[in-house]
Amino acid sequence: MISPIRSCLAASFCCANFSIPALAAGNDVQTAEFQVVGTLLESACYLDTSSRHQALDLGDLNTANFTRIGDQGKPVTLQLKLRGCVRSEGGRRDERLGTLLWSASEPVATLSFSAVTDPDTPELIKVTGAGGFGLRMQDVQGHNLVLGRTAPVWFVSPGESQLTYYIRPERTAAPLRPGVFRASLNVNLSYD
Repeated sequence: MISPIRSCLAASFCCANFSIPALAAGNDVQTAEFQVVGTLLESACYLDTSSRHQALDLGDLNTANFTRIGDQGKPVTLQLKLRGCVRSEGGRRDERLGTLLWSASEPVATLSFSAVTDPDTPELIKVTGAGGFGLRMQDVQGHNLVLGRTAPVWFVSPGESQLTYYIRPERTAAPLRPGVFRASLNVNLSYD
């Protein structure tokens, strides 16, 4: 878990005057001073509510386009909107590249995707209701993502950022079985 950067905010309300009605013959005026303190926490990036629950429609797939193992259909775009990203330095080792990526002004976000995997091709997301294909996750450059492992890092712009991924149907070794299908995918966001 990432600890938030803390910035302290302290305010002092001096001379907060109020008057108290006179209780006796004299008109006494009393003053009080209040000290107000607190902590302003710098928030981390968070997924916009529109990104938390999405329904992606692959449309009608034709079995004629999936005659050989590995045949792929058209990808559908999965976009994740980040809000509240703050300017800070960040870095992380990219497993795919084997190098440390670092920026003095852009924080780093990493995501991992998890799902029930296809029994014939475990790198694909399992679909239910139809058969003979699964769903492949790819990054914006078209590189295949491994389910359950951290995807390549993103440097995010302070304020708002949008991360783009693709989901693509792919033929497996199982017999094709037409039908209405569905699948579920979970996303875990980590922010430095």
